[in-house]
Amino acid sequence: MERKTEHFFDWDEVNMWKVTSMLQQYPAQREQILQFVMEKIVHKTEFRVKKEHIKEKYDHKMQKLYAEYMKEE
Repeated sequence: MERKTEHFFDWDEVNMWKVTSMLQQYPAQREQILQFVMEKIVHKTEFRVKKEHIKEKYDHKMQKLYAEYMKEE
């Protein structure tokens, strides 16, 4: 069985109905299925954390830029 993200997720969210359906269809591969889903969750979580960190740095730099250029002299 080929595993693809769309078999288990709706965009970034785990679709429990899809996961349980696949587990029922392929009971001999339940460990591999769960491992795949967990790896995807970890990967997506790391992406979200890194994206948020970059956004915070960007917002901070924008505030400094506005403070520097928009102050009244």
